[in-house]
Amino acid sequence: MLAGLVSRSPRRTRQGLAFAYCAFAMLSACNTDTPTANAPGDTRAPLSDREGLPVSTPAAEGISDSALQVLIANATAQQSDAVVILRNGKVVYENYFGHPDAPILAMSASKSIVGLAFGYLLADHKLASLDEPVLTQFPTFADADPRKASITYRLLLSHSAGLDPTRDMGDIEANAFESRTVFAPGTGWQYNNAGVDLLALLAGRLAGKPMDLYLNEKLFLPMGITTVSWMRDRRGVPRGAGEMRIRPLDLAKVGQAILDGGQWQGTQVIPLDWMAASATASTMFAPDYGLLWWRLVNYTAFGITSDLLTQWSSMGAPDSTMAKLQPLVAESYNAPNAIFAAMAARLTAAEYAALMNWLAAGNHIPYYRVLQTSRSNGVAARGWLGQYLTIFPEKQLVAVRMRRAIAADYASPTELNGYREFEANVFRLVP
Repeated sequence: MLAGLVSRSPRRTRQGLAFAYCAFAMLSACNTDTPTANAPGDTRAPLSDREGLPVSTPAAEGISDSALQVLIANATAQQSDAVVILRNGKVVYENYFGHPDAPILAMSASKSIVGLAFGYLLADHKLASLDEPVLTQFPTFADADPRKASITYRLLLSHSAGLDPTRDMGDIEANAFESRTVFAPGTGWQYNNAGVDLLALLAGRLAGKPMDLYLNEKLFLPMGITTVSWMRDRRGVPRGAGEMRIRPLDLAKVGQAILDGGQWQGTQVIPLDWMAASATASTMFAPDYGLLWWRLVNYTAFGITSDLLTQWSSMGAPDSTMAKLQPLVAESYNAPNAIFAAMAARLTAAEYAALMNWLAAGNHIPYYRVLQTSRSNGVAARGWLGQYLTIFPEKQLVAVRMRRAIAADYASPTELNGYREFEANVFRLVP
């Protein structure tokens, strides 16, 4: 069912659930560094419990051996540092590939955890509505650009605020106040790191304590998780867009709590209604995205829309090129490559090359719009390097894959060993 999945996970550039959430409650083999489900030939005594999670074997929990072997082979080939798989709430596979069982930088998968903070803020009545403007916390927020006055928490959580996505990790607050919009808030979609850093700042202001301490109090400590940490800016604000360190097993535990309707060992640790909102498409411009969570869908139609052309134009694309692409607005395509071919047919070779270079050089400028998808099979947190927390409620599957950065990652213009097939490989574990 995931054969048609087109990865939209965030990519590092050189410059920088359709399913109702009630399903979470209703549905609620090789060498390993930890002797959980032992591989053939492993004579160590297996564990019956792994930090609050029962331990079983892939076969006992209905995992396809052939699909698991494909996943293991791919994870090994793509230099994984950790893979953890839970099925029916039990640890069935855990491998650190010779690396320590220690916290790893989650990169943009951190964003989904930032999102959870707003569920707690709503539940604690520290925030009345996601539709409140940021101005209620920061009255001078729009001084640099009057359009910022209409930016709300919901727009930031859905990457549709139009704020300049350029980060200043040294001073998140100053960057937020000085930044301008690159398109009118609420009229488009652009993956936005600076916007999530701002959300981390806002969460701390609303909670009355830094966001990371608030999340420790509400989520991690009630789950017995004590080793999560966040990199901070010079004012002590957690860098929300990608700087959370967490053990892979602990990230999988969070995924299991989500799958179990927000509960961990009988305690409600995540508001149920918040995950329902997070798993639902948050904007018409990106039906594969919720509130800082990716929706796991099949992509069935793509296109160039009038709002995308307007967004491109406001961000600096030539008006003459936009005019030539206007006839494509009425068309629907079954793959991005078909869109690119149609664009190339309407532009001169020089215009097409210039447009594609401009898109590639930009900060997560969208190349197209997703017009239609299948229903969602689950949710995922995703990050650079191929950091994944993947949750398939109907299959009772939670899977984590993580990798530590090496020097080659920072030198490469494209992502290395991102394991883009991971979600599809996980889906196939349960026939």
